[in-house]
Amino acid sequence: MSYERIISTLVLAGSLCFGSFFSNSTFYGSATMGTPYVNDVLNLDDDFNYTFGIRKIALFPYQVKNNFYKGNEKHLNDNALFGAVEGLEYLISASSVLNQGHNYIDQEYWLKWSNNKFVTKVKYLDKGSRDLQFASLDTRYKLKLGPTFLSIGGSFMGHPTYGHPAYADYDLPWWQLAYDYGYVDYEIPTFDLNENGEIDSYYVWIETDEYTEEGYWVYYTEGTNYYWEDPNGDAVAYSDAEFHQYHMPNIINNYNEDNKVKEWQAELSLVIGLDFYLGNDNYYSHVWVNAFPSTVGLTEKSYDGNDIQYDVGALVGANLSEHIGVFIEGSTLNYYGREEYNISTGVNYRF
Repeated sequence: MSYERIISTLVLAGSLCFGSFFSNSTFYGSATMGTPYVNDVLNLDDDFNYTFGIRKIALFPYQVKNNFYKGNEKHLNDNALFGAVEGLEYLISASSVLNQGHNYIDQEYWLKWSNNKFVTKVKYLDKGSRDLQFASLDTRYKLKLGPTFLSIGGSFMGHPTYGHPAYADYDLPWWQLAYDYGYVDYEIPTFDLNENGEIDSYYVWIETDEYTEEGYWVYYTEGTNYYWEDPNGDAVAYSDAEFHQYHMPNIINNYNEDNKVKEWQAELSLVIGLDFYLGNDNYYSHVWVNAFPSTVGLTEKSYDGNDIQYDVGALVGANLSEHIGVFIEGSTLNYYGREEYNISTGVNYRF
């Protein structure tokens, strides 16, 4: 199903279920093009970014409402579970991007409802730029303690197979996989003392005294190594060690991709969250943490990584004087071994 059809379906379903679905929402669309960076070798097509979406997300007091949405705005607090108001919020966004010759589609759809005790969020994320895709249903009980919200609940997540590379189940020797992908090896001597290109064994006289010419005989084997050619017949390595280091990783990646399990996997996780917001006319601090400390796999190849899934974000800003303001903001996440972070800081001087 194309992402245009997905968006249409979500919009239609929402409009039928919620009479005020579009109230205070913003529809946006944009198209940008530009010349990519090129060197003397590459000749790349022009970069582009086509984006459209609908958003209904209340702004926090420290945010400034945009007169126009281009679709490339990065509102970090969109990732926070608790918004500026209770009720219904949603984001529907899709971008088709060509950047430095890499073409991908980034999609994000979510719908959130909350009251003074509970919050529920349904989300679908497909970031072609990060090879990250999942759908989730997150429901939590929330407790307000001053400027802090604590939350605990459960999260059901479905996703493609992560953490189970097909090569982990490959039972044959590694060189057999190289043969399967068209590589060919040839036996060559490790030390070709007689320079005949063949692997020989023979006696070699070791002289211990150049004056008396005394010494002894040793039986010497030149040893076996392997010379490798790619499917085009070009030399790519002159030893197994060299081939394994520089070429096998790419072959293994191709094998994993060619034999990827197509069925989606699922987990049920305990989720704990903390959201903190405090601000006035001269200062704001907004921090959120979502952690999944315990997970139960529901399918055969559900993610079994040892790392804890999480996403964390923070935005802090202050007016130091009438003219000077500073800010720092950033976020980091780790889902299925795929990490992403961004951070920015700056100083504003107002004349």
